[in-house]
Amino acid sequence: MGKKNSGDTEPAGRKMRKGKVPFSCLGYTFESVDTDLVKRHMGYLILAVILAKILVALITTVFFNSFVDLFDIGIYLKHAVMPFEGQFPYDAEFQYPVLIFIPMMIAVVPAMMFQNAMAFVFTFQALMVLCDIVTILCVYLICLKLWDEKTAFYAGLLYAAAFSAAYFVITKYDAFPAALLMLALLFTLYGHTMKGYAASVLGAFAKVFPGLAFPFLVLYNAKKADLKQEVISALKVGVPLFIILFIPLFLLNPETYRIYVPVRSELGYYSNTATFTLYTWLHDVLKIGISIDTVSAVMYAIMGLGILALLWVAWKIPKKDPVLLLKLILCAVVLTVICSKVRSPQYIVWFTPLLCILAVDDIKKIAALLIFQALAYIEFPLMFGAYYTALTYTQPAGSSGWMLTLVMFSLEYLALLICLWLVVKPAEIADAVKTASR
Repeated sequence: MGKKNSGDTEPAGRKMRKGKVPFSCLGYTFESVDTDLVKRHMGYLILAVILAKILVALITTVFFNSFVDLFDIGIYLKHAVMPFEGQFPYDAEFQYPVLIFIPMMIAVVPAMMFQNAMAFVFTFQALMVLCDIVTILCVYLICLKLWDEKTAFYAGLLYAAAFSAAYFVITKYDAFPAALLMLALLFTLYGHTMKGYAASVLGAFAKVFPGLAFPFLVLYNAKKADLKQEVISALKVGVPLFIILFIPLFLLNPETYRIYVPVRSELGYYSNTATFTLYTWLHDVLKIGISIDTVSAVMYAIMGLGILALLWVAWKIPKKDPVLLLKLILCAVVLTVICSKVRSPQYIVWFTPLLCILAVDDIKKIAALLIFQALAYIEFPLMFGAYYTALTYTQPAGSSGWMLTLVMFSLEYLALLICLWLVVKPAEIADAVKTASR
């Protein structure tokens, strides 16, 4: 057997032929995994994830006669040049944590050199594809740690085939924080706890959602250590990064704290949210006299109680179970997405890697994942503008187009919940909690 972290066992079923070199990653050695095979798998996955972006762009524009949305990248460019013009880059339009300036400042260099906005676009897209390569390699290496090389390879291919997420990699910024979240999980599962904490905190300062993983990582790492000591260790990483990344910007403009507040009331209720969908069914279809504010309050209560319940499960189950860690973080991220009053379609990038890892072992899970990806792709870009905008449905209430839009969003959320149910297996978690309570 290879070098393991305490309590770890190498997945069964691996047979390495004589003369092959064992694979090592982050100080962990897989005695029965061939290094050459792993390198080939990684090369294939890098190629697959790049080809997927090209295919998604071609299919979207040529086959569906739709568009590759560059609106957000245009905003990034506008605010990337503002510091060079003596302006503070933050305003009501630009609500991103500070680390977005890493890819923005890299991409603005060729744009300024060639005085060409498209140089920024192409460079920024290339950086996001690079981040997605990091993500798919994390998917592969996490699965390699949990199962075997074949399963890991299939999980990577499944992620490359997640075409809705692929669309948003080349049109938005979310691939960067998603890569940091996956690095946090990779480091943690390979025993590099401090690097895991650092990646999670850095992710929170790229886009808030990777910070959701932080308390789950602490509870996971504390399974074989004292919880108080683990909290202190985590804070030794988190507090300095918080001071460096939050305080200076806050001193320059105190209003930037709003970036990290999940309830952004000034934006209104987005029409593609579960809150708006549920309210429309209750108020407009079933004619129940309820306000959208009430529905939203209930949704936020569900979010808060749900995350507390997930943390309680993470604390209650004594076994150091990496698959359970992935499931709990997945549920926390999805809860945040579903229960918020604001949702952008690119949020699918946040949790798709975790879905792929957990869905790869069963054809029903894979089918559910791909159906959800298809519905998300129909939502955006195919239906956007024609059937809905950010704040409203475009068709008159009660019309066939209006009902189609409502049914479409309902089916999308239903598909996500079914997929989540299949991959998380809540009954198994409930049984584990009962066992731990005895």
